[in-house]
Amino acid sequence: MLNRTVLFLLICLLLSGCQSTSAPPTKVKPGKNDVVETHGGLENFRRLDQFVKHVQNNKKDKVRLIRYTIEGDPIFHDLAYDGSNLKFTLDTTEDKFGQGEVTTTTCESIQKQESETETKYMLTGCPQQDMNELLVISHDVDKEDFFAFELKYGVGLKNAINTKDQKLIKDLQNGETVQVSDFQFTKQEINQIYKLMILSNYLNEKKLFAECNKKTYESYELKVWINSAERQYNWSECDKSKDGEVMTRLVQDIVAILKNNHTYQSLPEVKGSFE
Repeated sequence: MLNRTVLFLLICLLLSGCQSTSAPPTKVKPGKNDVVETHGGLENFRRLDQFVKHVQNNKKDKVRLIRYTIEGDPIFHDLAYDGSNLKFTLDTTEDKFGQGEVTTTTCESIQKQESETETKYMLTGCPQQDMNELLVISHDVDKEDFFAFELKYGVGLKNAINTKDQKLIKDLQNGETVQVSDFQFTKQEINQIYKLMILSNYLNEKKLFAECNKKTYESYELKVWINSAERQYNWSECDKSKDGEVMTRLVQDIVAILKNNHTYQSLPEVKGSFE
């Protein structure tokens, strides 16, 4: 007579109900000193820029870069600067397809290298040359099949940039608006904007709030088309959440690029103001 354990296993096999499956990877909750890279999407990247500046100014600091694999496993890159030496620790123990080890080495410094299409964070003076390339961010809009966006902003969303329909609307703040029907950014400008969106992790889900208790306030509406995907976000200046502040800064940076555009500079000046 079969014992209970063997009988149980036989029943499981027959019903295919006891097949072992690996648990899905768990996302690590990042801290304020953590930079997260997930398949090209970035969170808190400005913290890495701050670390680079601190190293250049011989100021003690430490930061962690968490990079996720295609399978969703985290790989930890810990950087600690003591004012003279930069210690780099690579932890792959949670990568199921990696080496599964912790490696520590000392490098001389860290540098940020930027071009129109790529941003690199490079470690210098490391004993192992394969550790020099810490992070590479590609922001070459030519590599995409299609990229366009529509941004509405300001009081009543009266300002608008639409690269899909090549339209530009400027609110003169006196009840009038002026419109351009054949507006285009330069190639350099559109690459700069695409870079800003990537660094703002624009494809990631955002928790944003459009409500505002001010009498007069600025609202924002951003729609992005990238290849076959589409994203849309709505929020206001009252949204002081982490996502809200990131997206508001993105709008401010895009508007700064717009104000240097020769077509925008040819438009009439704002004639009124909002209290």
